[in-house]
Amino acid sequence: MAVVTDQGDHVVLKCSGSGCGMRYPSPADDPRRDACPLCESPVHELGAFSEPPLVVPPLVSDGSQIVGVLDNIRSAQNVGTMFRSADGAGLDHLYLAGLTAGADNPKVIKTSLGAEATVPATSYKDITECLAALRTDGFEVWAVDYTARSVPLQDIEHRPERLAFVVGNERAGVDPLVLEEANEHVHLDMYGTKTTLNVGVTFGVVAYWLRTLGVTT
Repeated sequence: MAVVTDQGDHVVLKCSGSGCGMRYPSPADDPRRDACPLCESPVHELGAFSEPPLVVPPLVSDGSQIVGVLDNIRSAQNVGTMFRSADGAGLDHLYLAGLTAGADNPKVIKTSLGAEATVPATSYKDITECLAALRTDGFEVWAVDYTARSVPLQDIEHRPERLAFVVGNERAGVDPLVLEEANEHVHLDMYGTKTTLNVGVTFGVVAYWLRTLGVTT
C-alpha cells in the first residue's frame, strides 16, 4: 500500500483548469509535472507518496518446468505484456514463433517494463520446429483455444512435469496443425457477450493458474 508523506517518489496532482480538474499521480522528478497533460493548465500538489519496499518470496522450485509459446502474435505490445506475466508467474522460458516480435522490439520493451531482460526467450520462424524440439526435450504441449475437445482451465487439477502451453494469433487462434498434435486443449470460460479475452490477458491467466497446480506424479 502506498504511504502518503510530505516527500515521496510520486506526487498527487490536480489540474486547476476550468472544466478539467483532473486528479492524477506523477513522478516527483518529472519536469513536466507543472502542467496538466490534458489541457496544459497549471496544477497543484495534493500530497506525496512512496511505495514501501516489496518483499518477494523466493519461488521454491519443484524441479518442474513451464514454458510459454507465442505463435504469430500480431501486437508487439501484447508480447511485452506476456513477457511481464511470464516473469511474474515464474515461467522458465518463452518461445516466440512466426511473426511474433522479439525481446529487442521497442514496443515489447515499453510494455514489458524490463521483463524482456529477465525471461529467457528463443525465436523460431516455424512453430512446428519449436514444438518438435520441446517434445524431444520431454515437454507436453497444451494448446490454449476453444475447440470441440477443449476443457475449462479451472477444471485442470494437475500439470505434467514439463509443460509448454501455446497461445496463438489474435484473429486466427492456434495453428490447426498445433491443435491436431497437442496433448491437451484448454480454454477460459467466458461469462459475457465476447467469446475470448485479449491474448495477453489470456496468457497471464493461464500462466498463473498453471503455476498453482500440482505436478502429476
